[in-house]
Amino acid sequence: MEGYNTIKTKSKLEQTTIIKVFQQIKNTRQGIRPPQSQVVIKRGQSEFKPGEIIYTPPRGTVILEKKIKNLIEFLNDHKKYPVDPLLKMVIAHYQFEAIHPFTDGNGRTGRILNLLYLVQQELLSHPVLFLSKYILNHKDDYYANLAGVTTRNAWKPWINYMLTAVEITAKETNQTIDEILNQMNATHLHAKKKLKWYSLELNQLLFSQPYIKPKKIGELLEVRSRTTLTKYMHELTDIGIVSPHQEGKEVFYINNDLIRILKS
Repeated sequence: MEGYNTIKTKSKLEQTTIIKVFQQIKNTRQGIRPPQSQVVIKRGQSEFKPGEIIYTPPRGTVILEKKIKNLIEFLNDHKKYPVDPLLKMVIAHYQFEAIHPFTDGNGRTGRILNLLYLVQQELLSHPVLFLSKYILNHKDDYYANLAGVTTRNAWKPWINYMLTAVEITAKETNQTIDEILNQMNATHLHAKKKLKWYSLELNQLLFSQPYIKPKKIGELLEVRSRTTLTKYMHELTDIGIVSPHQEGKEVFYINNDLIRILKS
């Protein structure tokens, strides 16, 4: 969310944005990898032997910052680098993983940056293209193609792999969005028959994320009475719209239909 808000505000990627994304993912205050960190890349799911070091990323604060600056310039300067946005994303993703700017979490950070760049380029309105699922399901090819660029300068297989990931993921995402919209409509029709106070705005709120706290519903409905709000939550539970879950003293409610669609 931090990265998305920054992109929408500034319309470009910056080093601070990259660092903030990493810090949010890892829940840390660390920044760029310090020069003394002996970070190496060992075999993932590929043809290499377990534990074998296959790549040593660049080290040194000045070197890393210079390479990150070059990456950011490549992404933002479209006059100097007039490359198709999708191709630019693919090339930049390899570049980011090769720089490996953080001690950990580079893979997840890099995949989020892919989406932020597509949002910046207005190819996505929101970062909803779940490329991580495809990459994690095809890790063998992912690591092999990354290594191919590093060791043999084999760009074509890498580009084909990533573009295929975008195509397949885009189709799956469109299908998921259609399923969510159909479920939203069905839920709204069902709830309106059972509950007079159920509104379209509440329906949209319940589908804005997989779980919700009663406080959010109270704010939307302008209900200040705890008794009334508790009654509403019980009614939503009774007709199968949500189900209650508790963590410690805190109770939240899960939209089971939305969870089912997102997990499929």
